[in-house]
Amino acid sequence: MKLKLIVNGGEAPDDYKLLRTTVSTVASLRKTAVLRFTSERLLIISTPRSSSSGSTLLHGDTGQLWCTIPRDLFKLYTVASARELNTITMEYKCDSLISVFKRYDRIMSQGCSSDMTIKLQSMPEWNVGPAIANPGGIKANPVCALGITFEELLHTSNGGNDNEYEDGSTNYGTKFTNNKTVFHSFKIPVKLLFKAQDARIQEPMINYAQLMMYKLPPYSGEFGAGFSNFIKRVDRFTNVRHIRLSGLKRENEVGNEDAQLKIIVNELDWNLEICWNGPLDSVMQQTTPSQTENEQVQAADDDLRIEDSTMSGANPQDIDVELVDVSAMVQRAEQENLSVNEVYMRCRDWKVCHKLYGAFEEVVLAISHDESCVLHCSLDRGGSDEGEEVGEAKERGQIIYYIARSKPL
Repeated sequence: MKLKLIVNGGEAPDDYKLLRTTVSTVASLRKTAVLRFTSERLLIISTPRSSSSGSTLLHGDTGQLWCTIPRDLFKLYTVASARELNTITMEYKCDSLISVFKRYDRIMSQGCSSDMTIKLQSMPEWNVGPAIANPGGIKANPVCALGITFEELLHTSNGGNDNEYEDGSTNYGTKFTNNKTVFHSFKIPVKLLFKAQDARIQEPMINYAQLMMYKLPPYSGEFGAGFSNFIKRVDRFTNVRHIRLSGLKRENEVGNEDAQLKIIVNELDWNLEICWNGPLDSVMQQTTPSQTENEQVQAADDDLRIEDSTMSGANPQDIDVELVDVSAMVQRAEQENLSVNEVYMRCRDWKVCHKLYGAFEEVVLAISHDESCVLHCSLDRGGSDEGEEVGEAKERGQIIYYIARSKPL
């Protein structure tokens, strides 16, 4: 297998910012993560460490973080392996990788523009111990290294004391500037995953039958600080383990939808509702073509249907008189125009949502009734390059946080 990537923060600052933000976000939430390189993109996947197995293989009842980075973000992207889509999957420690990025950031802040090269390197000396300790047993995952290299240009100058001379009240001196190139090299230990282990890492599925989506207010906007306070209100209650997230949509008289969002705490023998009273945009789901065709056929059938009518001169005894409760009809109509989606989740998962909301500008919250909650964060890469067609947008990066329900309603 072969893996080689090159990214330059000076030449493509927006692309590097996307990569840097993704790596730092994962590092702020998890200690370990999985890198999955394919021919199309790079995926960074993370989940809480399993207490029983000690590995980061995903489980359905834990919060899962899936980050997508397009391949055209890199100046060079070469991935080759015997697996489908040239997939190479490995596990790494987040602190080790983010420390290298911080060093590269320090160099760029000094005005240096250098390529960061990332290569997969074989390390036979790192795999001697496990083979001896477990002879004939379960095959251990091979340990390799992500070799990361970049250059730093240092500007040095002498004091110029030997060439200084004085002319009246003015001092003259000659200073010589020398450029020195420092080559930085790092080796990040990674554990390659076998094909069977990689196959177990599957992105969660969402039930679109009962799904409600909201576009949250931008963090840097007028209502960003208020919504951030709304999310972290739960932090005041240290003994609460579960919260109920409730999303409501109600059709108003004009025909538009009024969206509401609230957090319900129903533990410790007391009930509390934390409501968001600011603006909240509802995201409409796209109607499938088959559903649209069925609605059109049904409407055409209704136009051609002939209904039986009752003549005004008919015998009153032949007419069934139905007593209608007006208040019940109004209540039934309100219930039909109101849709509610709710799900239980752990407080610690909701705290992760607060961290993600504060890091990105475009965030969408999706609630699948009594099943899961999803936080979708989009990462912009700026405008198109000069060589691309005008108006052609670059593929965005994205971070998706899947939260399975902690208990049924």
